[in-house]
Amino acid sequence: MPKIYRWVFKNEKDPQTTDKIQQLYGLPRVVAEILSSKVGAEEVNAFLNPTLKDLHSPFLLKGIKEAKELIQKHVYLHNRITIYGDYDVDGITATSVLYMTLKKLGANVDYYIPERLTEGYGINEEAIDKIASQGSKLIVTVDCGITSVEEVKRAKTLGMDVIITDHHSVPKKIPEANVVINPHLPDIKYPFCDLAGVGVAFKLCEALIGKEAYEFLDIVAIGTIADIVPLIGENRVIVKEGLKVLNKTNNMGLKALIKVSGIENMLIDEYHVGFILAPRFNAAGRLKSAEAGVRLLISENEKEAQEIAEYLNNENATRQQIESRILQEAIKKVEESIDLKNEKVIVLWDENWHPGVIGIVASRITERYFRPSILISLNEGGGKGSARSIEGFNLYNALDYCKDYLIKYGGHEMAAGIIIDKNNIEAFKREINKYADNILTEIDLIPVIKIDASVKNDKIDIETAKKIQMFKPFGNSNPRPTFLLDNLTVSKVFSLDGDKHIKIIAQKNKNFYELMLFDAKEEKDKIKVGSVIDVVGSIELNSWNGIESVVINVKDIKTKPPLLFYYKSLGEMLTEYRIKENDKYTKSAVIIDRRGIRNKCEYVLKLFKENSKTVVLVNTVVQMKSLIRYLKRERFVDFSLCSRYCEKDKAIIFLPNYLKSLNYYDNIVFYDIPFKKEIFYNIVSMCEGKKIHLIFGPDDIYYNLKSFEEIFPERKDFVKLYRFIEEGNTILFKDYMYHQLDLNPVKSLFCINAMKEIGLINVKESDNIFMLSKNSVSKKVNIEQTRVMRQILLTKKEFIEFAKFIVSQKF
Repeated sequence: MPKIYRWVFKNEKDPQTTDKIQQLYGLPRVVAEILSSKVGAEEVNAFLNPTLKDLHSPFLLKGIKEAKELIQKHVYLHNRITIYGDYDVDGITATSVLYMTLKKLGANVDYYIPERLTEGYGINEEAIDKIASQGSKLIVTVDCGITSVEEVKRAKTLGMDVIITDHHSVPKKIPEANVVINPHLPDIKYPFCDLAGVGVAFKLCEALIGKEAYEFLDIVAIGTIADIVPLIGENRVIVKEGLKVLNKTNNMGLKALIKVSGIENMLIDEYHVGFILAPRFNAAGRLKSAEAGVRLLISENEKEAQEIAEYLNNENATRQQIESRILQEAIKKVEESIDLKNEKVIVLWDENWHPGVIGIVASRITERYFRPSILISLNEGGGKGSARSIEGFNLYNALDYCKDYLIKYGGHEMAAGIIIDKNNIEAFKREINKYADNILTEIDLIPVIKIDASVKNDKIDIETAKKIQMFKPFGNSNPRPTFLLDNLTVSKVFSLDGDKHIKIIAQKNKNFYELMLFDAKEEKDKIKVGSVIDVVGSIELNSWNGIESVVINVKDIKTKPPLLFYYKSLGEMLTEYRIKENDKYTKSAVIIDRRGIRNKCEYVLKLFKENSKTVVLVNTVVQMKSLIRYLKRERFVDFSLCSRYCEKDKAIIFLPNYLKSLNYYDNIVFYDIPFKKEIFYNIVSMCEGKKIHLIFGPDDIYYNLKSFEEIFPERKDFVKLYRFIEEGNTILFKDYMYHQLDLNPVKSLFCINAMKEIGLINVKESDNIFMLSKNSVSKKVNIEQTRVMRQILLTKKEFIEFAKFIVSQKF
């Protein structure tokens, strides 16, 4: 079965804030609804239109003033200054912007980037010794250093000053550097604490050279996007303004990298940075040295920039090949050797896996199987591992629980790294799965799609799509909004790229939508013209040859069983319908008794063609389809088909439940037999002075009983559900029951409720999921004695009595 998602709505929005935003800014309701969950009404303009004026003064950041003075002192003395950066994109960009800033001040400056594979993350003492031997008098760290207590002590011993700029979590003991700049320091008063490492470095640059630092915003934006920090507040300003600079950049290295990446003539946004440019900077550091990334960004030689860009592009291609090979090998290991029903954490290892790439592959494995994964690259006697997690499973805590089996570990809730002895891997695998058994439930291992809003009466047009585009840049803490569009009817289906992708044209009310499903080969045979579907996806603005259009990029799709709405409504009517029955019918209603006529369709057509208002009440699927076919065959289309009360001059109401007074109409036609006598008598009693046409007959009872059979369970249906659970299936998706059990979903619900009531099974509900387990029952049970089944059987009995009466009673 394909991957099935939980659809979960995000926290409810404040309707008053939504109303205020909608009125103040003239926005579509669905757009105002999403904004109300992000900002207050007074903050909307700043969110949608951030500017450089929204940047905070760098001098509000603790340590900036002291760092500026210390740097100026060393520049004045012509002392050598070394920037110590990290090997990821955040570190590379932070190193570059600070290097170019110090160059503007005339500083004697160089930089040092440790190698991932041989030196690891952060400052190391060998590097400190090397920097000191080259004559440096000041080290300025970027994107690292906040935990380097001993290394800073070593630097101070060697006569060097140290400034630490970092953004990572602050430990209890911090290094005794000359200056420490970190927005997470205790008692910090800076208004925004979620800057990336390059963001902190940028604030230092801003303090040193003022607004001249804005010319580096393209580089700052790249590092900020790549480090997946929250794209809100000051980060939102940095990225939005930085992307403007990037699209007209004067940086030779960036221009060369953009060209070799194939995006030279595109409007570059956060997607291009995160998935095209950033991986090329990262590639060198994963396989060899990240120093090439800094050289690219600071280069002032066009030829050199081109050569480095091509080198990074080739390294990225090599990285992709290595990653693809490891991913295929990892998938094979999972399919052949991992018991996914009993192992909640995937632990894999191999001697031929590159340690610089396994983190990316671990992310792919976690995404594919939706469970924490740890991939280990083995070397002589040991292994280096990278781990990725899912929401609800704190990796750092899990590794801490298993620390007796590890040489070294570190990280945070969602990503971590380990060093482990080869002989301990099997025991570690058992221990972390033991821990996971106590933390994760089966429902935690089901991927979630979080929905921002449901598109109800809004028309999603180009203007709405443009308003949503104003939420850009999208990213952490500001993801692209996800919408639910339900009850769409498929009009056309197109296969693209050899059936790999699917395009669907679907309709709701009078609105048509273009839906795109990528990598959706398995969905092709399920989606047919006429299918009713619910989709969750993002609203995109597409432009082709100068023509703009709205496209729904589908994240998940549910194909509804045929006539699901009808059977749900029927089930609710038969088991939950409770109103006081009116006295038969009003004497002043004009009853036109044509029961048993041979051609009901022709009778309805004649009424529709009269100059009067007519409503036809139809209760069964077969009768409805028969009437619609006849009208279309007679080329009469001037009517409305409704599923609830409506005021149309020529109307067919399908499965009428308790309705308002039908006094809008001159003619009320009972086409077939209502399922409940209360409905019949209430409608008649409210139609004083109106013409009530009875055109049903004894043969119609058959179609009502066929509808009962579709939703009322039999013994074989209970057996099917019980066996489903016995076979180890504990998760049943409410919107997928038809596919999992091959039963009408309404019938399935009756089965579940009856078996739960009698104690045969346990049932828990969460979002769109049933969690089922069987009970041991010592004595024989009679499922027909449950309240659910008694109600069903009573309803059927009452209908038969009413139907026999109503087709024979004289009016």
